[in-house]
Amino acid sequence: MAELTHAETDAIAQQYGSPFYVFDSVRFRNSIQRFSAAMRARYEPFILGYSYKTNYLPAACIQVKEAGGFAEVVSRFEYDLAIRLGYDHPNIIFNGPLKKEQDLDIAFAGGAIVNLDSMTELEFLCDWIKKHPGKKPAAGLRINIKLTGADGESHVQDGLKAGRFGFSGESLDSAIEKLSTSGVELVSLHGHSSSNNRSVDNFRTICRTLCSVRERYSLDGLRYFNVGGGFFGRVPRELIGREVPTFEEYAFVISEILLDDPWIRKSRPALVAEPGVSVVADSMSFYTRIHSEKTVSGEKNFITVDGSVFNVKPTMHPYNMLFRHIPANPGPGVETLYDVVGSTCMEKDVILRDVFMLNPQPGDYIEIRNTGAYTIVMTPPFINLAPAIVASDGKGGFELLREAQSLEQLLACYNLQVPVA
Repeated sequence: MAELTHAETDAIAQQYGSPFYVFDSVRFRNSIQRFSAAMRARYEPFILGYSYKTNYLPAACIQVKEAGGFAEVVSRFEYDLAIRLGYDHPNIIFNGPLKKEQDLDIAFAGGAIVNLDSMTELEFLCDWIKKHPGKKPAAGLRINIKLTGADGESHVQDGLKAGRFGFSGESLDSAIEKLSTSGVELVSLHGHSSSNNRSVDNFRTICRTLCSVRERYSLDGLRYFNVGGGFFGRVPRELIGREVPTFEEYAFVISEILLDDPWIRKSRPALVAEPGVSVVADSMSFYTRIHSEKTVSGEKNFITVDGSVFNVKPTMHPYNMLFRHIPANPGPGVETLYDVVGSTCMEKDVILRDVFMLNPQPGDYIEIRNTGAYTIVMTPPFINLAPAIVASDGKGGFELLREAQSLEQLLACYNLQVPVA
C-alpha cells in the first residue's frame, strides 16, 4: 500500500479518530501464501494454523480461512471466534495451558485437534471417552522442548531455564500409559516453544524431539506433526540490526529432519506450523498525531503523541520501531534528537527513543510500522480506549474494520447501579 500523505492521514483521523491503525490486507495475504508455499515446496501435506492470539482481527482470520488455513486458538474466546467466523470444528487447533471442562467437551465433540498440556486435561479426556463410547476425539500431546544452544545456554523466551509447557520425562510416560489404557489413540504431537532468538536450530531440535517421542512410544496413528510458531517474517535489517532466516530456510531445516525419519517418509503425517508474528507483524501500521513538543532541563527533547507504547509494542521490547514523520507543512529546519512519548501518565511510555526528526509540529503525524503483532490483542483500556482499524477499500478510499471503542461499549459490561449496603 502506498504511503499516506498528511492530507490522507488527516482525512482518516477526522472520520474515525486519531490514533488509528491501517491494515494492509494484500501484504498479509501475500505473507500467508509465501509461508505456505515455502513449506509445501519441501513437505506435503502441510497445514497452516494461524495464531489467533497474535492478532485476532476478523478480517485477517477470514483471509486465512479463505486460503485454506486452520485457526490456532488458545482459549474458549478464540475458539468461539473461529466458529463465529465460519470455521468447522475439525479445522481448529486448540492449544494453550488452560482448557476448561466445558471447553474440552465442545472441542472433543466437534472434532477439533486438541493438544493436551496437563494431566488435568488428560484425565478429563479419559473420563470423556468412558461417557462417549465409540467416539474418537482428535487428541494430541504438547511436548516440552528443551531449547539449549551449543554454549549450554537456554534459548527459551527471556532466557528461562526451562519452558513450562507440555509433557516430558516421567510425566510423558504416565500420560502415554493413561491414554493407552483408556483406548485413546493420539493423532497429534505439538512442539511449540517460545524462544528468545527464533533460530532455525530451534526447529531442528523440535523436529528431532517429536520424531524421538513418536518412535519411543510407537505412536503409529499420528496424523499431525505440529512444530508450532516462533518464526521470523520480513524483518528489515535496520529494525534489529541483523539478517533473519527466510521462510525457505525454516522449511529446509524442518523437512530435512522429518524426511530423514523412515516412518514419516512412509506415513506422511501432515506438517503443521502456527505462524503469527511472521505473517502479520508487517501488515499493520499505527498512525498517531503529534500533540506537543518540549525540552526538559535544557537538554532532553520530547514529542508527545496521542497514542501510547501499548499501541506500538505492548511487550516493551528495546527496539525502536521503523517510523515516518508526516509533516503538515514540510519545510527547512534542523534535525533534532527526540524521544517520542505517549499520552499515558507513565514515564516508561516511550514509543521511540533517541530518534532524529526534522521540525516536528503539533498536527503532524507519525507512522509506526510493523505493529500487527500483539498490539490490538494486548492493548488495555488504560487511560485511552482502543483506536479504530481501517483498510484500503481498493477504490482509493478506506473501509472501517473496527470502530474506535466508545465509553458506552466499555461500560456495557459493568454494573452502573450503586450497590445497596
